[in-house]
Amino acid sequence: MRVNIIFSGTGSIPALAKAVADALGKHGSVVTLTQAEVNGSRPIPCSSYDLVILGCPTLGFLGGKLPDDLVATMPRCTRLDGRTAAAFVNSRLLGSTKSLKATMGLLEKQGAIVEDFAAIGAGSEIQDFVTRLVQLMERRRGA
Repeated sequence: MRVNIIFSGTGSIPALAKAVADALGKHGSVVTLTQAEVNGSRPIPCSSYDLVILGCPTLGFLGGKLPDDLVATMPRCTRLDGRTAAAFVNSRLLGSTKSLKATMGLLEKQGAIVEDFAAIGAGSEIQDFVTRLVQLMERRRGA
């Protein structure tokens, strides 16, 4: 399975993206890590990936605020229409759900089909998320 994890450089998200990538790699996936950037201009082709994952921080008191780097990067992602996608945010007491909805909205605006999502923080949450993603892709391959 080929996976592209597009992630914000804000807060704990780079470390979480790396942990998700490492866990997917243990399941045999080939993972590309793409850090979002405010001033980037090159297109990010997504057509060669089986799964695109978007990692976003939980920002704002009640969540839902999107970081500038992801807002600037997502329009540069090409060929997301109909692509299987997932989203994650860092787990927080308040705001994780609202942030997940906003993150999934970024993917859906580009035409991606979000099939899984999670608020993650601890190792077991990362492993549960990755296990679900692997099972999702195995089901899609078998269909």
